[in-house]
Amino acid sequence: MTAASTTPIGIDFGTSNSVVALANETEAVELLGFSLLGAATNAYRSLLFFEPDEQEVRLPIQFTAGTDAIEAYLDALGEGRLVQSFKTHLTTATLGRTLIGHHQVSLDDMLALFFLRLRQHAETQWSVTPTHAVVGRPVRFAGADSEDDSDKAQSRLASAAAKAGFTDVRFEYEPIAAAYHYERALQRPELALVADFGAGTTDFCLMRLDPGRHDVTDRHEDIVATGGVGVAGDDLDAAIIEHVVCPSLGRGSMYRDMGRALPIPSSYYFKLARWHHLSFLKGKRTRAELERLHQLADEPDAIARFMHIVENNQGFHLHKAVEQLKIALSGGAVATFHYEDGPVKIERDVQRADFERWIAGNVESIAGALDETLAKASIDPSEVDRVFMTGGTAFVPCVRQRFIDRFGEQRLAGGDELTSIASGLALHARR
Repeated sequence: MTAASTTPIGIDFGTSNSVVALANETEAVELLGFSLLGAATNAYRSLLFFEPDEQEVRLPIQFTAGTDAIEAYLDALGEGRLVQSFKTHLTTATLGRTLIGHHQVSLDDMLALFFLRLRQHAETQWSVTPTHAVVGRPVRFAGADSEDDSDKAQSRLASAAAKAGFTDVRFEYEPIAAAYHYERALQRPELALVADFGAGTTDFCLMRLDPGRHDVTDRHEDIVATGGVGVAGDDLDAAIIEHVVCPSLGRGSMYRDMGRALPIPSSYYFKLARWHHLSFLKGKRTRAELERLHQLADEPDAIARFMHIVENNQGFHLHKAVEQLKIALSGGAVATFHYEDGPVKIERDVQRADFERWIAGNVESIAGALDETLAKASIDPSEVDRVFMTGGTAFVPCVRQRFIDRFGEQRLAGGDELTSIASGLALHARR
């Protein structure tokens, strides 16, 4: 596909994965393609990798992003710095700079580097110089306590994209973008609820869809209500790590200091369980603290295993094992968690009933946000024609059951879980 340099692209900037799309004059959508370990994919992991040895004082910072970053990280065998889930930090005003080689790098710098790589990939694959983009955003950013917090997060994204070379950046709610994608297949008007289950947030959009209006530029009058909550897939993953992994790494054990028995601080395990906090465990101060705890711990081997995961950058592999377990539990009542690296081997059968008990509070928060969205519009669930669910958490049985209870199985729809938002953003950008 070729296009003029002013043709806008759609960017679904996700907490875990990002997807880029371009729509042509006939509204055919093409997704930006990548290669990961020899396999084709449209998912560009939302992360950066820095090798400290490659950094030069007088040269710009050296980095890889997305699929290239994963391959560089795996080749480095634990060396270097993998930073991910920038999106979750967008509402954090107190986050300082981190040292990469000789470079002081802020969150905003990292966002700009990531958008730069996305833009360069689009330029290479589509033979364009993309300067215009419509970027997806959640209804409420993770960590936002107010609309003002979300507005500030959006401004940070806009500034980062501008630094990366985008001269015209506009935003659209992610569930609304998914609604545009879903509308293309409709034969008649519908009142549809779009439920977008991301990694950091869950968002809802109640919208009147009409295949006869898909070429209308401004569709916001068709939006009945939006809602969202900062609870999503990452929280479900964190529950698995906390209950299945962390007990083998010293969580809940004690250490002896000055004759007193004290619990190993839970803050280390909180960071391990959450993608966006993993990089904070790599600092010199944390290493010194863990070495001291290792000497004083009642279970020093468990602390040693924790230190191995941190020092060898095993967070990516650990979270992949968690993801595999979560998928298996969506299809069966019991599944085996398996993770092994060096001195660390964790293997345990996990019951779906236990997993559902661990995440019960998260599921209720999602259901509560859904009910608030409907109540805001004074819409009864029986009035909704279709519920379009996108994102991996839509397959978690206890989450899906909340929607079945309200709407019935026959009104639930899905498909293109990874790419529907990017597709909708590209369509909206073209119009």
